[in-house]
Amino acid sequence: MQVPWLEDILNGFSQRMNNILVFMPFFELSQKTKYPYDLPALGVAVMLFILEDMLRAERSCTYEAIAYFLQQVISRYYNEELDYDQALELGNFLVREGLMKQGRPHAFTYPDFETGTEKVHKFHLVELEDYDIKDRSVRLRLSTAGVEMLFKTKEMYNELQVSITQLYLRQQIQKGVFDGALRSVEELALAVKNEKQRIFLLQENIIRDVLQVAREKELEKQMERINEQLSREKVVFRELKELIDYTMEEYYSGKLSEKEEQAVEKIMKVRTRLVEIISMHESLFTDKIRVQNLMNRSVESLILTAFNTKVNFETDFLFPAVQKNISLDRLKKMLNPLFSANPRLFFHPGRVFEPQSLSSQEEELNEELLQEAQEEAIRREEELERKIQAEREKRMEKYLLMLLEPLTVQEETTVSNVLENLRKKDSEEYNTLVNQLDFYTFVVQLHQMGEIPLLDLWESQTLVLDELPRTLVKIAAANRNIRDIRSFELQALDKIIYFKNGYVMSDFTVRRGALRGTA
Repeated sequence: MQVPWLEDILNGFSQRMNNILVFMPFFELSQKTKYPYDLPALGVAVMLFILEDMLRAERSCTYEAIAYFLQQVISRYYNEELDYDQALELGNFLVREGLMKQGRPHAFTYPDFETGTEKVHKFHLVELEDYDIKDRSVRLRLSTAGVEMLFKTKEMYNELQVSITQLYLRQQIQKGVFDGALRSVEELALAVKNEKQRIFLLQENIIRDVLQVAREKELEKQMERINEQLSREKVVFRELKELIDYTMEEYYSGKLSEKEEQAVEKIMKVRTRLVEIISMHESLFTDKIRVQNLMNRSVESLILTAFNTKVNFETDFLFPAVQKNISLDRLKKMLNPLFSANPRLFFHPGRVFEPQSLSSQEEELNEELLQEAQEEAIRREEELERKIQAEREKRMEKYLLMLLEPLTVQEETTVSNVLENLRKKDSEEYNTLVNQLDFYTFVVQLHQMGEIPLLDLWESQTLVLDELPRTLVKIAAANRNIRDIRSFELQALDKIIYFKNGYVMSDFTVRRGALRGTA
């Protein structure tokens, strides 16, 4: 059977093999038995130590520095204390034998299925940068292949994207390659924007499903990474700015040639752009705090919602109780928690058949005064409740009219469009609306109700309605165009609406339902 598209499948096969083979020295280290440690892991740790040194202005990555580094690593993870000579011997073995292969390039042969030939990939991971005759010390650096190998690991893509670009920018400034520095500084801006995007995606995940974020400890992992990373990058940014300022002073210290003037002009562009990037990088700290606050608010809101379950008393309780003929004693036990600890006083007609006790006029007067005071308190409480309920229903009516009026002339709209139209029409009313918390719960409640019919008065006469259905009936009765919609529903969208007051909510499509009427 002939495999179609064979050339397309094997396209770039050699490059893919080269990318894989740079990890082979670590597998070779795993075959060594000279030390009772995980040598591949120690090899990667040493490369990261060299990389960190390359990011610094003061270069000091020698075999001696690696020895001190390995002493700390072995002590921390293996609970063993190596003396300096032992650590130096271990460092020499890892670097010279494993990573540098005694100065010879690593070489691996493989068949190239794309060209049908056999190829050899040669590369260095660590190189000698400089040799100080006076101190007899050697400074080390990562080769291009070594840096690119770290690029291909998780460390690069998730953590060191900014750091590596900072490294390239430093090298270009030091070498006077200012055209390359301009490109690197733009890449650095992109890397910082990617960090902001990563935080933004975490924020969206919290909004969508805070429980999932909490279960996977995503916020905890991100914050731990961000805290360490941002602090390190902040130091390097400061050093880069100082390096640029120093380079400019060097140029200005003497008379400038035409070529040097062009170089200074490019340095000024790099410096201006770098200052903007530093400002953008500083905003990452604010983004981090904002995400933490959002997580706290979301968890708090989730807890409150969990304890705020709504039950339809008529369908979920009253009908089953009547159908199953539940005894009065059981009903009383079930209903007692729903009632106030201080129930209102009512006259029971059965009391006329109970024995009557005679009381003095003074006692009767006191009882009458007490009863009048209680009745007055009850009247005030009921009046306050009616007032609060009327205000709540008035706000519901305003919300519903705002959402339903667009459906009288079109099939659907979105909550974001409705709010934007309100902002343009009446900014004061818009600001009042977005600061009212019951608006957000009201929209979610409509979404949870599914398709909502708009009943006529005669259709609802036999029903006992809650506030929201009662308000819907009132609006439908007063507005024929809305009544002709017959039904509507809210469906959630992936889009998030952000308000200037810090509130956020999911956007919803508001559309006519399946029950259609004619105008």
